[in-house]
Amino acid sequence: MARPLLLIGDLHLGRQPGRLARVGLDGAALSPIAAWQRAVQFAIDGDVQAVLLAGDVVDQDKDRFEAFGHLQRGVDRLVAHGIAVLGVAGNHDSLALPRLAARIAEFELLGAGGQWQHRALSGIGVVGWSFPTRHHHADPLASPGLREALAAQTAGQPTIGLLHGDLHAQTSPYAPVSARSLADLGLAAWFLGHIHQPSAFSGPSPVGYLGSLVGLDRSETGPRGPWLVTPQADGTVAAEQVPLGPVHWLNLEVDVSAASESPELDDALHTAIEVALAQEAAHNPWIAAGEFSAVGCSIRLAGHVPRPSLVRAFVTGRHAEELVFPMGDVPWVVVDLREITQPTQDLLKLSEERSPVGRLARLIVSLDGGTALPEPIASQLAQFDPSPWLQGGAAPSGRPTERDAAASAALPSDTEAIRAAAVGILDELVAQRLAGEAR
Repeated sequence: MARPLLLIGDLHLGRQPGRLARVGLDGAALSPIAAWQRAVQFAIDGDVQAVLLAGDVVDQDKDRFEAFGHLQRGVDRLVAHGIAVLGVAGNHDSLALPRLAARIAEFELLGAGGQWQHRALSGIGVVGWSFPTRHHHADPLASPGLREALAAQTAGQPTIGLLHGDLHAQTSPYAPVSARSLADLGLAAWFLGHIHQPSAFSGPSPVGYLGSLVGLDRSETGPRGPWLVTPQADGTVAAEQVPLGPVHWLNLEVDVSAASESPELDDALHTAIEVALAQEAAHNPWIAAGEFSAVGCSIRLAGHVPRPSLVRAFVTGRHAEELVFPMGDVPWVVVDLREITQPTQDLLKLSEERSPVGRLARLIVSLDGGTALPEPIASQLAQFDPSPWLQGGAAPSGRPTERDAAASAALPSDTEAIRAAAVGILDELVAQRLAGEAR
């Protein structure tokens, strides 16, 4: 059986993990550079015959100077072990990658200038196409050279396609192409760059995305790494993802209903987050399988609590360095903390009141039911500033920038911002009412 290939999706050399570096972690150890070094070592240890790069190797044209040395050293190590290195240019590196390829003799750019090209390897062939410019609005299958590239296939051996493009898009500036059109060409598989979420690559003649080599930000959750592609005797290929990315990102919802009853609320909430992360570390199979340098977490504090505004104040009052939890040798960093708690008050009962409390409760109930914002509120959104309610009061002096940024990121939509503000006001009114009854 032919030796396997190692395929790498969007690498984006030059990108840095800013959120994690801000808490004192070594940014270089978490970056695409570190992921590239890991992939190179895996290729050498696994005795692959070639490493294939599916575009966006370089994040931006300006990054080519930083990327060159790291790419060159990786290529030198691979070639010294008899491993070929091929790649196609994507939209991010349509200028940078050809320039780098011209300087690195052992790096072979497939499909340069937007012309399809076939490359024969041992027991398997590769057909590839590169972005000729940063934007390419036409279907790449209409580019020249495709017929000749397909005709160069070796009978009885599988051929795979390597392409950077926009699957399923009818129109796009990023090489729109349909999965059906690719499948109809009869190759063993198509491996694409561009979208950072990896595909499953199951079934015969799969078509999909390799995904990013390392999660580049908190939206890129789940396993990340290169793909080991092995030619099969029946003319197909087997593809297996190798979770080598040095950073794992995850989303987690933490129920803080019980913690909110504690008189030491901040300590109780901090402990609730730590316990939830420890449980995730123990039960998440990808974390158990990977060798991560850090885990970045987006946390939502949920549940029914008597005073949502107090939970919100905890959220907006955290320093980033206060939310780093060591789990063994790996730091778990809460890079995004949001509050989505519900008040313990019976909103339906409160909504029956003919009072300001009742009007607020009716608004919250209607928004929770999916009703659009009332027109008087919607028309005033441009003048509405929910930040005082999102922050639980004015931000203390000394760190306004951090707290303002946290508040602005706390809710993803106008409707949720209005709801949070309404809950905050309701919270205060009910608290004032209870205080008055107590007197």
